Amino acid sequence: MSFILHKEARDYFGYRDQRMFHGTPKEQDRSRELLLFDAYYACLLAGTCLSGLGLESDLESANFIDGYPEVFRSSKEFIAGLIVEAELRRLDTEDYSGRDFEREIAKLLDVNSPTRLSAGAGIAKANLYAAGGFGFIAENLQPKPVSAQEFLLRFHDLWEREVSNK
Repeated sequence: MSFILHKEARDYFGYRDQRMFHGTPKEQDRSRELLLFDAYYACLLAGTCLSGLGLESDLESANFIDGYPEVFRSSKEFIAGLIVEAELRRLDTEDYSGRDFEREIAKLLDVNSPTRLSAGAGIAKANLYAAGGFGFIAENLQPKPVSAQEFLLRFHDLWEREVSNK
C-alpha cells in the first residue's frame, strides 16, 4: 500500500497533464515545479496538526505514488513523527495505558521501510490524515487557488492563523 489522494484533490489543485494548477497562464506558471506529492504533503500537515482523520471512503481507489519522491526522502523520519504525534494526541483522549500506546504506535512504524511507516497501519493513517487535511484546506481556502503561488501564500496565512493560535 502506498500514498492515496482524496477523491477531490486532483480537481482542487488543478492537476492535469502531469502539472498542478493547469489553468495558470503558461508565462506565469511555476507550478510545474510542484509535485502532486507536494499537495499531499500540505494536506498531511494540515491533517496531522489541525483537522484529524478523514474517511476511507474519501480516498481514490488507487495509489498515486509508491514511496516518497526523491526530494522528500530525507524527511521520512519527520513525516513518520508527524503521524505518531497525531496518533498520540488522538489516542490520549481515550483511556489508554502506556503499554497500549506503545502497541498502537508500533503498528504504525517499520524502521526497514523506505518511508519508516508500516505498509498497513502507518501508510493507511497517513492517507487518512491527508484526506482530513484536504477537507480542512478545501473548506478554508475558498475559492480554490488557481496557481501554486496563490495556494502557498493562502496556505501559509491559514497555517499562521490556525497553528499559531493553538
